[in-house]
Amino acid sequence: MSAMTHSLVRKASRFAARHTLQRWLPLRHQRAVISFSFDDVALSACTTGAALLQEYQARATFFVCGGLENQLEQGQLCHHGAQLQQLHSDGHEVACHTYSHLNCELQPLSVLQTDWDRNRQYLAELGIPASGFAFPFGAYDLGSKFAAAQRFSYSRITGGGMQQGRADLHALRAQALYADKATEQEIRNLIAQAVEQGAWLIFYSHEVSDQPGPWGSTPAQLRFALQTARAAGCDLLNIRDAIQAYQAFPA
Repeated sequence: MSAMTHSLVRKASRFAARHTLQRWLPLRHQRAVISFSFDDVALSACTTGAALLQEYQARATFFVCGGLENQLEQGQLCHHGAQLQQLHSDGHEVACHTYSHLNCELQPLSVLQTDWDRNRQYLAELGIPASGFAFPFGAYDLGSKFAAAQRFSYSRITGGGMQQGRADLHALRAQALYADKATEQEIRNLIAQAVEQGAWLIFYSHEVSDQPGPWGSTPAQLRFALQTARAAGCDLLNIRDAIQAYQAFPA
């Protein structure tokens, strides 16, 4: 297969994945829901991030790569098992992000399935049952979306935007909360839009540091988002609990 043909096949697969295999969750709850999530789970997300969440009585979703335990990722020290256990004990959701931080669009399904099983086993050995998943890099295609749907209760992607009226549980959209990309006015506008439309907005970040890398938040930025969402009367729920709340809301 030529490089051009391979590129066209991948584009077609991504297009098909966006528009098929949906599992729709009606969003009947009238109040806006804001969820915070952290990918790769840097040490600072477990400490500084969790402390800020506690201050605002919020719980987040932490998408873990088991293979990053006590390792550096983009110059950031990552989690260790005891911290994940504490997050789980405190009511946060600890979920899967592949064991080896794989790009799911580029891997054979056999490799993905083995890696997913290894990550869930890693969490199971910590006493953490994990049913949610986020695609690393937000990268997925038709095959990986289908395979993830067989293993996980939901999958989160990236790309921005929010869930309005209904949500595809196999491709939940999320908005980056990065220090160099999301200004306070942009955060304020997103939350105001969610309130106006009764939508579900999911933020995602990585580390929480005074000097974050390109995919991290500052403590001040996270605090601003939490404070703005709380002041606007939003429900602050992790992804698992938000899904359960929507499912429990009467038709």
